[in-house]
Amino acid sequence: MDAHDVRQRQPTGMATWLVPVLFWLYYLTPLLRPGHENPIALWLLSVLPPAAALAILPLRRRFPTGVALTMGGLLFLSPGVIGAAFVTQASLARRTRSAAMVLLSGLWLIAAKLLELLVGPASGEWSGAHWVESTIAVTGLVIATLVGWLVRSRESESQSRVDADQARHDAELARIEQAKLAERERIAREMHDVLAHRLSLVSMHAGVLAFRDDLGPEETRETARLIQRNARQSLDELRMVLSSLRGADAPPEPPQPTVAELPVLIADLGSDQQIELSLGVEPDRVPARTSRTAYRIVQEALTNARKHAPGAPVVVSVTGAPGDTLKVQVSNPLADLALPDRTGSGFGLLGVTERAASVGGSASYGAIDGGFTVTASLPWEDEA
Repeated sequence: MDAHDVRQRQPTGMATWLVPVLFWLYYLTPLLRPGHENPIALWLLSVLPPAAALAILPLRRRFPTGVALTMGGLLFLSPGVIGAAFVTQASLARRTRSAAMVLLSGLWLIAAKLLELLVGPASGEWSGAHWVESTIAVTGLVIATLVGWLVRSRESESQSRVDADQARHDAELARIEQAKLAERERIAREMHDVLAHRLSLVSMHAGVLAFRDDLGPEETRETARLIQRNARQSLDELRMVLSSLRGADAPPEPPQPTVAELPVLIADLGSDQQIELSLGVEPDRVPARTSRTAYRIVQEALTNARKHAPGAPVVVSVTGAPGDTLKVQVSNPLADLALPDRTGSGFGLLGVTERAASVGGSASYGAIDGGFTVTASLPWEDEA
């Protein structure tokens, strides 16, 4: 169910009933004067058609054309139906896209009113009162049509704004999802390079083992051949599975940097920004996968600081212990010392959370105590 259907199912407002009821009461006032020739017939014509008009008025949403036709017939019988006719015309103009249908409905109701004044049950000699009633009917129906069109235009404009906001929201979600997929692809490529490098070493050492005669009996040599064959097959299968992620023409990349390369990274970036490194762990003891992830998180956080707070000092802290977690924290003041760089996609820090999650960790970032801090907690399995 869309917003338009919801609006159409809302309860009828007070004004919707107030207009037809007031007009009905107005046309009941002549009944209070005595001396009518046929008071019973006059009472029936003054009460039954307006009551029937009020009864079918809620159906105008589902059957706008049918209600308009019926309303014209009831208006021919009694002038007290004119208020309900106004509401019906306004509703038809609001909900019907065909302008011709709206105009035909208005003409039909005007014709019914004029026929009621000329040849209807309560018709009489044309007088000034007839001119007043016909003017009220024509003016009221024109106003009702214009009000219906105005309400429809405002609702259409409001719905357009809602649709535009939803489209922008969907586009933003698509950009976020695209950024996540791009980061996962980068992670997968790095995993491919690392595993390919390690499997190549396994294959090489197994090949050496297979051709050394001084290491033991024939069983050792056969086992080494199996290691060599299986390692090579594993490498070929891995390249085949992940070739779509990195592209067939992409050259092999060098082994990915780890926490041990953080001083080199900071030295390269330190010419543009003051960066302080606090390395509270032994890089060689950090598991390789966790170490690579920590390096990339620091790299992305430093890039973010350089873009959005150029010239501001940055503090990088890496702490932790085996069997616990490796905690990475990068913080910088919010005060800009130069014009920030706004050319990025805005999803760099999203890659930090993706990388942390890829190794079973977590990451967060935001403004804290006048500064911007990126924090990541990565699992550090005990070597024992």
